[in-house]
Amino acid sequence: MIVELAGNRLEMRPDRSLWWPARRTALVADVHLGKDQVFRRAGVAIPGAVLDAELAALDAVLEATGAERLVVLGDWVHAAPAADDAWPHAIARWRARHASLDLVLVAGNHDRGLAPWLDPWRMTSWADGRCLDGLELLHEVRTEAPPPGLSGHVHPVVRLGRRGDRLRLPAFARKNEHLILPAFGRFTGGGEGLEREGWTFFPVSPDRVFALGDDPRARADRDPGAG
Repeated sequence: MIVELAGNRLEMRPDRSLWWPARRTALVADVHLGKDQVFRRAGVAIPGAVLDAELAALDAVLEATGAERLVVLGDWVHAAPAADDAWPHAIARWRARHASLDLVLVAGNHDRGLAPWLDPWRMTSWADGRCLDGLELLHEVRTEAPPPGLSGHVHPVVRLGRRGDRLRLPAFARKNEHLILPAFGRFTGGGEGLEREGWTFFPVSPDRVFALGDDPRARADRDPGAG
């Protein structure tokens, strides 16, 4: 689904990425790589294939778009790697397969302590965000009066259908000229509260992005709760 922000034509994609064709740039937010291993280190039993699945999903975005740059709008990882963790080396191997890709991080609140890994991952840091063609690229934005731009952090979701038989979907959220991306990481929760701030939601199904009015299951009492 196409959206125009501050004169820029962008595509909201079913893979939870945003494609900026004029800049040959794909954008994602809240990937939270390594979250499964962080949980296992804390004694929580989590399946071991989560990281591979997230990296494969990034592969699919790059292949489908032909992106020359990938901008991560914060929370690339869930926590800084421990000294004996294997997962950051898996990311380095993934990065080596995309040697020509310009990989950029707008640092999020989960990216603290990540500086030692930026060089091995050949990742450029836009620590305080960046303005491109009139759009502010941020991790987190104040929801009351967002500037023209793009951000993440909130993990927008919506619930569709009748109570007791409801479908929970990640969503893009727009207010004026600002768009919040859904969490790219599948092993994440969903944010709530945006429905009280006047945002418009664009849920993401496996094969398309749609406006709420386009889907017969959509109801006015949408609830973007974490559930």
